[in-house]
Amino acid sequence: MSKLLTWVKSEKFTNSVKPEIERLVAVIVFTIIYGIGVSWFLEASVVPLYTGGIPGIGQLVRDAAYVWFDYTLKDDFLGLFVIIMNIPILILGWFGVSHRFTIHSIISVVLQALIIGWFPKVNFGLNSVEHALAASVLGGLLIGIGAGGALKYGTSTGGLDIVAQYFSFKKGKTVGFISMAMNVTIALLGGFIVGGHETTQGVVITGGVIASYTVIRIIISTIMTDKIHTAYQFLAVDIITTVPQQLVDEILVKVYRGVTLMKVEGAYSHHEKTMIFVVISSYELHTLVRLVKQVDPQAFIVTRPVKNVFGNFKRKTIA
Repeated sequence: MSKLLTWVKSEKFTNSVKPEIERLVAVIVFTIIYGIGVSWFLEASVVPLYTGGIPGIGQLVRDAAYVWFDYTLKDDFLGLFVIIMNIPILILGWFGVSHRFTIHSIISVVLQALIIGWFPKVNFGLNSVEHALAASVLGGLLIGIGAGGALKYGTSTGGLDIVAQYFSFKKGKTVGFISMAMNVTIALLGGFIVGGHETTQGVVITGGVIASYTVIRIIISTIMTDKIHTAYQFLAVDIITTVPQQLVDEILVKVYRGVTLMKVEGAYSHHEKTMIFVVISSYELHTLVRLVKQVDPQAFIVTRPVKNVFGNFKRKTIA
């Protein structure tokens, strides 16, 4: 037991093992939240509501099969579709984003498929036309929390999140913006395919209503994703500390960002301190704050958004 406690308190556990455990827990928890948003809210609505990414495309395929060919696909179709269609996208993530990011995304994809395709659904009484807005808002909220939370910890819910992450890194656009563009296309296609036809629940809904409620879902999900996770947007961080050299050494090695040092003085105490200025990608903030608290628990940290960065600033993949 003493050896275990010693290992838990060791630098290797703190810097290597603990972050991986946090990522694993995050991907499980946030995938469950995402899956519940899709399965218990969007899928429960009598008005067809489409999620984004691969599950959204699966919904389109399922509804098109029913509307155009009068063929009803089984409940496990979405789960199987999510797994199969994610295979080439996960390969893209492996080579174009990050190996660790992709491994966690695989875990998320499998769990997501199980929740959407096979887990029992809980009825919240949202299966009527007048409750479509509530289903759209609540579903969108949970989907945005799930997707954004997973991305914040260096993972994803798979699918088009990986594509968005890839292009975000290459083109510098926010993940939320890219996801929104792809998901609006799904919403419009859903309205076009199902609008004016009888749905699998035996009602006829116009395409405009379907697209409108789905767009509401997308807006809410996008806001939540960008609020929780804004990778490849940048932050300027000011750290006021009494142990600047120790912090600088840690930042240079573990965050791998350049820093600028400025001498400052407390207006009340008149004690001289050092302000460390560093610009990071926002997904690095979690690592940086943890590092600073380990070295100097009394450090004062201020962050602010940065619109553009020019010069020698490396855009790194996550995880």
